[in-house]
Amino acid sequence: MRFLHKCTLLFGTLIIISSCIQFIVFDRFFLAATDSLLLTINEKAANNSSSQLLTYFKKIENSLRVIASDPRIRKNQELLNEIATIIPEVDVIAILDKQGDISLASGTTRNVSGLNLSQRYYFQQAIQGKTYISDVYTSPSGRKVISIAIPIIESGNIEGVVVGVVQLHGDILASMFDNKSFGRGGYIAISDRQGNIVYHPNKERIGKKNVIFDKLQGVTGSGIMKDLSGFDRYIGFSKVSELDWIVSVNTPTTEIMQTRNMIIYEILTISLLAILVIVAFGTYTVRQYTKPIDKLIEAFNSVKKGEYKQIASYNYATEFDEMIQVYNNTIIKLEEVHATLEGVADFDGLTGAYNRRAFDNMLGALTSEVESHSLETLGIMLLDIDNFKWLNDTYGHLAGDDILKKLTVILQSIVADQSVFRFGGDEFAIILRNISYETLMSFAEEIRLESEKALSGCTVSIGIAICPEDTDSIEKLLDFADKALYISKETKNKVAAYGISK
Repeated sequence: MRFLHKCTLLFGTLIIISSCIQFIVFDRFFLAATDSLLLTINEKAANNSSSQLLTYFKKIENSLRVIASDPRIRKNQELLNEIATIIPEVDVIAILDKQGDISLASGTTRNVSGLNLSQRYYFQQAIQGKTYISDVYTSPSGRKVISIAIPIIESGNIEGVVVGVVQLHGDILASMFDNKSFGRGGYIAISDRQGNIVYHPNKERIGKKNVIFDKLQGVTGSGIMKDLSGFDRYIGFSKVSELDWIVSVNTPTTEIMQTRNMIIYEILTISLLAILVIVAFGTYTVRQYTKPIDKLIEAFNSVKKGEYKQIASYNYATEFDEMIQVYNNTIIKLEEVHATLEGVADFDGLTGAYNRRAFDNMLGALTSEVESHSLETLGIMLLDIDNFKWLNDTYGHLAGDDILKKLTVILQSIVADQSVFRFGGDEFAIILRNISYETLMSFAEEIRLESEKALSGCTVSIGIAICPEDTDSIEKLLDFADKALYISKETKNKVAAYGISK
């Protein structure tokens, strides 16, 4: 009997020591795996947001470049005002001569004609032929702004500068990043090349120094760093090419530690119960109860490698079933966070236009406006590139990609950037609110003519429909535009309107 007690005590001690070792190993694997996983996720999210931000500024640049290249706009106040209305991202547009004097401006109630900006660094850069985006500075009205300067080049000579001023306290950057979720307490921050904060969900931080800016070295990277309050955060960052700005994605470590403590507590509680059962039923029971722990260690090894694998249900004891369920629930949460970060952008990666997902979201938002008759008119234009398959087959996909990019530039130069969507493949869509039939038709014809000149070997066929003239239903409006497109494709290089062609 004493021997049995000694064996039982020895066996129990060995089991306890073995369990403690496994828990220590598990804890280290858990922390290492989650640290590596979240740092990788945040770095990838920062890269995606960096690309989105660069695309955003490229679109503003392209719009300002259109103004810089067109003397009619630069010399006509009414035309400049009209162009400014379709570039909502820019609050003030100013035309400067070679001496830095403002000759024309839109978007300000102040009389700035003749005001000299030659001492501004962005003007000095642009007058040398460089496109330049400034650091954050305080405008005369006390607002935090940045300026985008584009040189005006005529006959090879620099004749002046077009300047676009973007307010950082406005809704533009907020609409891009405020709705991004990175767990409880996670957020995106953007700093300029001097370390001044350009975007932060806490608007009071805009224009102030980013406390971790000096640690964000290199093109991209990640690490655990302390924030302004001294708390550790998972930081993933990426430098915005051509701007030298830094986008950082920040997630607090406390959320992961809470999950880790919960898992450890539950595992310890369940394991203590399991040890009693193991001692009572012998070696066979021990082997059965250590098997699921081995499964957990194997599973966390997979997590460390970036593989989210849930543990399949088996006839384990109830206690370990609960442990595995805790792990599986944690994996599900991590997969949800990963999936959320994967969908950061609503832009088409090739053309920079909004993608099909953004198009569907826009139609969903407009449906209630149409049904409540709060929207006067709504025009939809569907475009398809003629001879695109032939071009791809003859000259390759790189040539096809170039055509898609050129068409996007044409569309965004004629209508507002936020109205242009890549519908899929070689198809595009344009949504225009409160527009007359005549204007919609005029835009379509202008797009057709510009595409005929710019797209080598290709043209575009266009179908249009307008609400409420054609229908009061968003779904039917899209269908009618598609039918009009089908008619225009029969002859190619044509604009067809549903109301006329039906």
